[in-house]
Formats: sequence, C-alpha cells, structure tokens
Amino acid sequence: MRLSLLSRRLHRWGALLTVLPLVLVIGSGLLLQVKKQVPWVQPAEQRTAVSVPGLSWDLILAAARAMPEAGVTGWADIDRVDVRPSKGILKVITTSRWEAQLALADGAVLQTAYRRSDLIEHLHDGSFFGDPIKYWIFLPAGILLFGLWLTGIYLWVLPTLTRRKRARQMAALLLLWMPLGLEAQRTSAPEQRATTGGRAREIATPYVPGATWERRAPTAMGIDSVKLAEAITFAIARETKAPRDMEENHYRTFGREPFGQGIGPFAPRGEPTGVILRGGYVVASWGDPDRVDMTHSVTKSFLSAVVGLAADRELIGSVDALVWRSQAPTYPLQLTAPTEPGSRFGESMFLDPWATPHNRTITWDHLLRQTSDWEGTLWGKPEWADRPAADASTWTTRSRAKAGTTYEYNDVRVNVLALAATNLWRRPLPEVLNELVMEPIGASRSWRWNGYDNAWITLDGRPVQVVSGGGHWGGGMFINAWDLARFGLLTQRRGIWGTRRILSERWVQQSLTPTGPQPTYGYMNWFLNTNRAWMPSAPANAFGHVGNGTNLVFVAPDQELVIVVRWIENGAIDEFLGKVLAAIRMN
Repeated sequence: MRLSLLSRRLHRWGALLTVLPLVLVIGSGLLLQVKKQVPWVQPAEQRTAVSVPGLSWDLILAAARAMPEAGVTGWADIDRVDVRPSKGILKVITTSRWEAQLALADGAVLQTAYRRSDLIEHLHDGSFFGDPIKYWIFLPAGILLFGLWLTGIYLWVLPTLTRRKRARQMAALLLLWMPLGLEAQRTSAPEQRATTGGRAREIATPYVPGATWERRAPTAMGIDSVKLAEAITFAIARETKAPRDMEENHYRTFGREPFGQGIGPFAPRGEPTGVILRGGYVVASWGDPDRVDMTHSVTKSFLSAVVGLAADRELIGSVDALVWRSQAPTYPLQLTAPTEPGSRFGESMFLDPWATPHNRTITWDHLLRQTSDWEGTLWGKPEWADRPAADASTWTTRSRAKAGTTYEYNDVRVNVLALAATNLWRRPLPEVLNELVMEPIGASRSWRWNGYDNAWITLDGRPVQVVSGGGHWGGGMFINAWDLARFGLLTQRRGIWGTRRILSERWVQQSLTPTGPQPTYGYMNWFLNTNRAWMPSAPANAFGHVGNGTNLVFVAPDQELVIVVRWIENGAIDEFLGKVLAAIRMN
C-alpha cells in the first residue's frame, strides 16, 4: 500500500478512534494550563513573610480537622502536605480534595477551599478511570495522536514531494526520446548543393516547421542532454507563486491600483510549460504546450508587429511622423439611441486621444518605445492610475516631460497605440495579425486577441473591438506555447519565414535598437540585453518578448536558440537561461 494512502487511512480512522479520549485530554489540559489563574480549578496561593517552618505535626493535623467540610478524622484522611518556603505557607491537601493553607510561623489558617486541579489531572492522564482504562485506552490514544502528527507532516509536504517527482519524471522522459535524434538527423531538412570549381559544397536551407514540428535529440543539435534536463527540472520546480486563477491574481496585484477594476476577460492558467528550439527544431518541451493561456505583455510584441506591417506598407510615412495626423475622428459604439435626443448638445460625440498640446507632439516611435508621456484617459483608465506614483498629489498635476525624453512602462499608453493602429488599418488588429503573420508562419487557429468589454468603436459602419496590448485589466493575447515559439523563431530569423519575408529587416533593426532613456528596451515588447544588464547569463545580443506571469519568448541569435518558458518565477529566469546556455556544447 502506498505511504500516502496509508497515511490518509491512519489519519481518518485514528481521528475517529481517539476523538473521545482526546476531547477529555485537550479539555482538561486547557484547564490545567490556567489552574493558577482560575481559583475554581486550584485555590490561589497566599503569602507570609516567614520562610522557615515552625509547626508540629499535631498542629498540622488539628488544622486539617478544623475543616468540617473535609471530614478529616486522622492522618489516613490526609493525601499530602506541601511546604512552600518561598511563599511562607504550608498546604494540607485531604483525600476529599479540600485544601487548607497554613502560615509557616504559627499554623494560622489562611484559606480553606475545594481543590479541583488534582481531579482534572487524573482525568487528563486517564487514571481517574482506573489502570485498565488508562493503559488500554488513553495510552493507545496518545500513540495514535503521535501517529496523526507524523502522518499530518507527511501529508503537508506531500505536494512538494509530488512536484519534485514529476520534475524527475519529466527529465527522464526527455532523456528517453533523445536517442531518436540519430534517426531525426537522417531525415533532416533538405539541402541545396552548389558547384564551385568542380567541387560540390552543401548549403543548408533554414528549417521552418510546417503543420507538424520536427523534433531532434538535443545531442544531435549540439546540446548536452543531461544539463538540458536539469535546466527543465529547475524551471518546473520554480513555478511562480502567484495563484493560477488569473482574475484572483489581478485583484492581488494591479486590481489594487486606482481604477483597477478588470474590464476584460481573465482565464485560469496551466502548469509550468515550455518549448526549446535550436535551428528551428524542437529539442525539448514540457508541461502542456497546447494549452491556450493568457500571455499578458507579450501581446505588446504582436501589437508592435502590426504597426511594423503598416510601416512596411507605407501606411505610416515614418515612425517619426506625428500620430494625430493619421487619426480620423473615433466614434465610440452606441448600442442604443439617446432617450432624449439633443440632451448632449454641445458635447463632443467623438473620442479624441490627441486633443491636448502635449499629445500632438507624440510620434509613432515615442509610443513604440514607451517614451511618449501621453496624458489622458482611455477606456475608463487614466494613464496616471497604471502603476501610480507614491505621491498622490502628483497624479493629475505634474508637468509633462517632452516626448522621447523619459521612459515609463504604461499600459494605457499601449492601448492608445492599439487604437491608433486600428484607425490606421481600418480593420480589427487580430485580422491583420492573422492574415499577415500567424497564417504565414503556420500558427494554430486557437489563439485569440481580446480587448476590453468597453473598448468598442464604430469603424466604417461596423462595430470593431480595439484590442488591448496586455492583460493589465484583462484581455490581451491568449495563445499556446507552440505559437509563441513560431513567433520567436520569426524574430530570431529577423522577420523571414523560410523564403518569405514577413517583417522588414528595417523594422527588426529598429525593434532591436535601444531606447535612449531605457537601453534595455527596444520597440515594445522587445527587451534587449544591452551590456548584459537585462539577463547577465545570456549573450549581449540576446533579446526577449516578456509578459507578466512570467511569460517569456527568449531569443539568442548566435546560438540559433528560441526558448518559450511560461509560469516561472521572475527571479529564476536568468538562472534558468544560464543553465540552458551552459548545456550548449562549444564547437
């Protein structure tokens, strides 16, 4: 029988068998804990100044006989005599449980009272019921209680032991399929041959996955399989401590900010999950890569991609162009006509995020780099309410910094970019992303890009939801790890998928250019390892798409490495990446 099952059974039946003795033991024990504070249990002790006994035995017996309620006729009725020199008293305790306290100096009776503590002690150890009950019921009950304590500790640590066991099993499974890599090598991607000076030379064609994804053993791709398994075990063991219920997690964190109410969908997350690619081939996966989960701010990388697609098609003349010049009046969706037509006469019917003098100085580049310092409210969320300053007096009164001079990570301003891009494309952004990125790279049809419940506009006569750039108040990209890996491979290949260019080289280069006020940030959400400040264990030219959770799509171009890791502690990421990179064999 398994130890966990045996522990549960012992816990269940032991609790039933010991309930009556334990109720008596615990109840009497509580009374004994406070016996000196409760005179009903044990009479309060008196004090005198004399500490040396000067009493004869006859005097002590006479004092005991002076208690008519005790019924003392001789020494046979005395249970014990207790001398307390430090308090100057002597206690005479009778077999009928009466107590007389005498002064040590002259035997004067200071107090007589009924003493219940001895009875309670006999109940506590079971001797009140006789030796058979004491040794055959109370003693086994104590042994069972000790067993309950031991099994309780085991059941308490069992979840931790189970997680570690699963991690070891995952590592073992990883090692099992590694030998298949030799066969995978023989069925690798096709190669082209070119002839130079009569000799043939091989030119490898970069592999991209089709409907199915080819696996290769780590050893076949120059990776130490044991070290890689250790890295994966580490990632699984360092699951984020945040709750798996994303709505609960929101109200533990961002939901406590001003105007923090969720206005988009949340969904419970899955277990720690990941995919590792080298050269485009899958060399490892764990958890549930097919599960569609919130990806939080990795959404921003998809948002900047659709802005890049617009720039590549010259819908934006330049990233340095002022955003407001390309924006038509935005009409919020009205599901019902006003009950009193004309009652809002003189009020603007349109949404205008660019109405202030400062906001008219903002360029596309400023929004993409989060250096715009845009001011205002969008979808009911004031920009100052996102990660608000500690000094509340500055929330609505501070002066604006010149656009481009300060960096601030701010989801309201990201959502302003999403609205501007929607107006630019005159289409829902998920349609643009699906047609021009996700379908060409072979992504699944399970991903969804959600906006807020109140983020609807009327666009060319149809209702359109303006999607959010993350999950700060719900919404954002809901996607599986395989599709994240495809997007990571696209950015690792600098916008090229096989023989097809999807994002221009210029746009990728701009995305990888450090932002002046924040050198570890490019275009959202391309985190850069400038001077290895972001991830010290990774190469300086590595980058990543990062979201809360933590969700990470990590790219190391020189190593042809793409790592998707989900639901890992943020503080454990650098160590995990260091372990994976240490597994790569140097040629």
